[in-house]
Amino acid sequence: MDRYRENLGFSVAEWKVVQPKVQAVMDNRISGASGMMSMFGGSRRGRGGNSSDEKTPTSELRDLLEKENPAKGEIKAKLAAYRADRKAREAKLKKAQEDLRQLLTVKQEALAVLSGLLD
Repeated sequence: MDRYRENLGFSVAEWKVVQPKVQAVMDNRISGASGMMSMFGGSRRGRGGNSSDEKTPTSELRDLLEKENPAKGEIKAKLAAYRADRKAREAKLKKAQEDLRQLLTVKQEALAVLSGLLD
């Protein structure tokens, strides 16, 4: 986190305001990435990793697709739920990025884009 503060040129006092916004972007990026990883078997479930038993649209779709002959209607419903969840995650990330962008100068915004914080 200090790397971002230094790269973006914030003082320690300024960083106290900006840091929660940077953290929100990072958390939302991780949340979105973990959803995609679990879709392709990249989750830690069943491998001794920490995973909740909570069913997500991603895990529900994956579990359904592992069945022998899932019904088309079920697939369509789970796929729609997955897409809606992904869209909601993307919206949360965009909101977090916009909240951060509001606190940055143009130069800081460019640096944040280069560092992967902003799109």
